[in-house]
Parts: sequence; structure tokens; C-alpha cells
Amino acid sequence: MSLPAFLSSSPPRSPHVAPPNFLNTYFAAPAPSPSSMPLGSLRPTRRDALLCILTLSFSYLLFATPSDPAASKQVGPPGSSVSTAGRTSRLSSWSGLFGGSQSCPAVEIREKDLSFGETLRTVGVGLEDLDTVANPSQAWDGGEEEQEDDEFQSEATLLLGHAPGWTLADRLYVFNGSFYVITEDRAEWPELRLMTSTGLPASSEPGNEAAREPKGDEIIFVTPHEAGLLWGSRAYEIRGTTWLFNDGQCKLSGSDNMLRPVIDHYYHFAAELLLGTWRTYASLDPHITATGQTSLPPPRRAWFLHQSATEWCVRADDLADDRRDTPRFNPTLLFGLFPNIALLYPDDWADLKNITSSPTTPKAYVFERALLADRSAAFRGPHTGPTARTVASSMHVGTASAWWWEPVRRQVLRFSGLSEAIISRNLEGKGAVDPALPTDNLEGDIANSAALPPSNYRPVVTYISRQNSRRRLTPESHADLVAALEARALTADFELVVVEAERMTKEEQFALAGRTTVLVGVHGNGLTHLLWMPATPRSAVIEMFFQGGFARDYQWTAQALGVRHFAVQYDQAFTAPNLPPVAYPEGFQGTGITVIGSVIADLVEARLAGQV
Repeated sequence: MSLPAFLSSSPPRSPHVAPPNFLNTYFAAPAPSPSSMPLGSLRPTRRDALLCILTLSFSYLLFATPSDPAASKQVGPPGSSVSTAGRTSRLSSWSGLFGGSQSCPAVEIREKDLSFGETLRTVGVGLEDLDTVANPSQAWDGGEEEQEDDEFQSEATLLLGHAPGWTLADRLYVFNGSFYVITEDRAEWPELRLMTSTGLPASSEPGNEAAREPKGDEIIFVTPHEAGLLWGSRAYEIRGTTWLFNDGQCKLSGSDNMLRPVIDHYYHFAAELLLGTWRTYASLDPHITATGQTSLPPPRRAWFLHQSATEWCVRADDLADDRRDTPRFNPTLLFGLFPNIALLYPDDWADLKNITSSPTTPKAYVFERALLADRSAAFRGPHTGPTARTVASSMHVGTASAWWWEPVRRQVLRFSGLSEAIISRNLEGKGAVDPALPTDNLEGDIANSAALPPSNYRPVVTYISRQNSRRRLTPESHADLVAALEARALTADFELVVVEAERMTKEEQFALAGRTTVLVGVHGNGLTHLLWMPATPRSAVIEMFFQGGFARDYQWTAQALGVRHFAVQYDQAFTAPNLPPVAYPEGFQGTGITVIGSVIADLVEARLAGQV
């Protein structure tokens, strides 16, 4: 019988008699007594059938998954099966069914977290006789050794990428205060001194360079069999990606040869350590897009091997201060970029050494993926020495997309509240491509890509005033520069923003840099904000120096990120490849820096017009 015919007929009623309710008005029918019906002739009523249909329909709405390909999003390296997307029901809200202002969010089934037991999964050769590990003098026969080597082969350390000072590897082990690399072929790995150092601060003192050379116990290379003798199957996995910073605590510099900050300086942290770390990491995803889309998962932890939580490298006369970088850009960046990151310090490393060196139950920890950065090792390579930029070496780790910096730049600007339309002005350019390179030197997708035409917006020229800082223009030069820029803004139709950065919040500074076309300032920390500028054919950094002085810090960084840099000494302008020699004459750090305002204004106008 068809469903319409069934519903229109009057079959015998169910023996289950429902209590009276308002539905009886519509579905009531005289029901014979259950005792008067044969048991085999019982059939559902129309009401039973309708309730069954309603129940099935409602269940479908609640639990069926929409056929939306975007409902499952893969993260992690290519080939990874990890998915962080939840499963959402077709019924997204209750508000359409019942009155009132309350609503129920979509039903979401999250990926199952690892259980406590699963987080304690060990890896290793699986030695059954722990006495063999505790007493390495007990020999194995050849068959046992071959079997254990086969079992451990899948746990060998894998080198993913390297350039002096920057090493990326899977399954890097920690045991008794040292890193351990498990490999059958030591020749596949770089020279130790190009990977790490003792972590001592750099200085010009006699013997300092030799003291920073690795002693041999920083990274130890062992075979699978040797690893089995050391800790057997007791290797506990530290999941996710770990960034390991082996930069020296401070460096001795200046005429007084005092300890000066390295990592705690905004430029050295953001434009060297963070920039180089991300460039190394980005070699794992050569397909990062112009809009910053990447398969790379965020790091789980960053480990400062020589800076405590209250130091991050402080001056000798500030050791009692509880501070990192004075403006505190560094923690703002880390937690703005990676809200779930864990920070660890030398005390944590000492704890791990003590835990793994038990004489009765030796054990190891293994980083699922690790990135080791070492400043001294970078200077031993061919790329950092000529530029004095440790990050220069990281540019030679593997192959990266021209848009490798976009995920970081965009996240910082979103964290600062900048609109997507402004953030996406980078689409006018070709990414992190040195503008000094001839077009015929470009290769592959970069050479063939067509940048979008400039959008219909007024370019923004930002002048960062340092008139309250120790390194600044003379009052006369400052007034002349501001007057020249204000006059030129009217004729060249650009927005001029003159700021004292110390009067702005960190988010305001990031956001302003994100919409800046031309950044103008005296050599100093504020120019680090060029990291967040969009790289377009009109973008530029104009850096003012004391006459005869020049430093490559911001010049190298700007050009590496696709932003043209101009160095100005009073009335002369220089740009790559025609740069002045690096020099720090007396007065470089002082208050007597001079400049001709019209020279800067002419340079701004010419750059915005595409003439330089």
C-alpha cells in the first residue's frame, strides 16, 4: 500500500492508547479495544506514522553533515592527515523553530585530543632487557643488533633544511643536556660549527671567537645501535614544532665594552631572529600564497636556551630590572602571532638534563620537529659575514615562495585591527623580491606573475620623529623636513603622517606601518616597522644618517622583503646597488644629524611617481 493510501485509510489502531492532548482534534479516531483485535493485525495509526516521519526528519537536521568541501580544512605539511575542522550540523540555529532571542550555536564535533596515556608514547629500539641499557658493557650478538637497528631506523633524525646558523630537522633528541642526532651516515649532516656554538656572547676580546666554537657535546651524532644502548625504548615524544634559540645572552660592544642587548632589541628579535626563523620554517611550504595561506602549523613552543624569562638579554647595569625589550614589542609579537605558544628558558633546559641523566633509568626526549637558530654559527657562513645580518643565511635554506613573509605580516596587522582591504595592498607587488634585482634575473612564477594595478587610494607617507630620542635630527633640520613634506603632500597628493612612536600603542604602530607606502626616519629602532609594510612598486624606506655614516640593518631588511631603500646623508641619496661604505663616524649616535628637507620631499614624490 502506498503512503498516501495508507494515511487515508483507517487501519486498526495501535494497542498503545495515548492520553488526551490537543492533537486529538486532528488525529482522533474511534479506537477499538485492544482486547478485541487479533495480535497479528496490529498496525500503526496515522499519528504513529506522522510522528515517526517527524522524528527521522528532525534527527537528519541535527546530525547530518553538510556536503561542504570547506567543512574539512587540512593543516600541517603536505600529506598530513591532521584536520582541525569541526563537523557542523545542518541545523545551525534553534531560533527559527522557537520564539525568543536565545539561539543555540552550531553543533561541532572537535578533533579528539590525545589522551594522557597517548602523550606518554615512547619511541626507541624496544629493548626488553633494561640491564643491557643500564650496563652498555654487555655485548649484543650480531642478530640482536641488526634487529634493533631495523626497529630504530624509522626513528632516525631527518635533516629537512640547513644553512649556516639555521637547522631544521625531524626527530631531534635530547639526552643529558645535549642534542642527539641518530644517523647511520654522519657525512649527510653539516659541520658542527655551522650548526651550533657554545652560546657565549660575542665580543672583540681576545679568545672570544675561539670560546664560542662548539666543544663537541652540543650536538652528538650516534647510530641507532648506540642510541639503543643509551636510552633504549625510553624516548618521550615532544609533539609539534619547537623553535630553539641558541643566541648568546648578550654581546660586549661600545667604547665602554659593556653587555648590550641582542634578542631583547626589537630589530634584532623581529627583523633577525623571527624573520630568519620564519624564512627557514617557510621552506617546508614553497606554495605560500600572496594572501598568506599556508599549510604550516604554528610552533608549539619557543625555547630560549640562554635568556631567562626576566632577561631576554639586558644591559649589565640593568640586571636588576624585570624587563625584556623596553617597549615590549617582542612578547606582543609572539603572542599576537602564536596565542598558544609556550615559552621555555635555561632553567627548563637544566631540568630536562637532570631528568634524562638518571643512572638507573636513562631516558631521552625527542622533538617531533625542531628548528635550531644560532647567531655565531650564522656568522661562520658565507652569507652573514658580508651583510652582518644573521637572517641573510636563512634565505638559503631550501626554496621558499616569494610570499613567505605574508602569513606573519598579515597576522600582525589583523591582530592590530587593520582592514583586509588595506592589508591586501601587497597584491600590487611581487612579494619578497629584492627590487634592486634586474627583471631578467627573476625566475619561475615570480617572473611570470603580473601584479595588480594600484588601487584607488592616496599613498601614505609616514615620518617617524625621533626628536625625543638620543639619536635625532637637529631642531632646524626637523622643522625644515616637516615643512617640506607638508608642502609636497598638497602638490603630490599623498597623506602625510608625522608621529612620535612612543606616544602610540604597539597595535597603532603596527597598523600605521601596514598602510604606509613610504616610511621616513632617522636610523633607529622605529624603522623596524618596515616589516609590516606592503611591498609594492611604490613602497620605500628613506633612512637619514649622520653625514658620512651608514649601516646596513634596515637597508638589507627592506630590500629582502621587496621594499626599495634609500639612504640619505644630508643632501645625498643612495640606493642599491650603489651604496656607501658602512661607517660609524663620531656623531653617528648623536643629536646633530642634519638633512635638507627638499631632498627628502623630492625623493618621496619621485618614488610615488615610479621615477626611482
